[in-house]
Amino acid sequence: MDGLSATLEAKQAGTVVIRLAGELDLATREQVVLAVRAVLPAFQPGALVLDLAAVTVLDSAGIGALVSCWKLANGAGCTLTLRNPRPLAYAQLELTGLLDVFALSEN
Repeated sequence: MDGLSATLEAKQAGTVVIRLAGELDLATREQVVLAVRAVLPAFQPGALVLDLAAVTVLDSAGIGALVSCWKLANGAGCTLTLRNPRPLAYAQLELTGLLDVFALSEN
């Protein structure tokens, strides 16, 4: 298990980016949710971006964490975008039907 790191980057007014790196799985899912819970009230962004470019593993628990983050952001009146998902992560989001839920972007 490599773990997960989350790096906060205030991009521009109203947008916050959290760069994730490592494994987003059962062992690390709560770390992502806690990061989003901390960012939303602290920065009150209009847009939150989770950069997945360096996420090496995304299992069902990790997908559940992304859904939880989407719900938190949505409840705070904030849009959530997933940026740069790797091909396997993209395929998993497609398979679960979540491509219709999440906004996606590339850098």
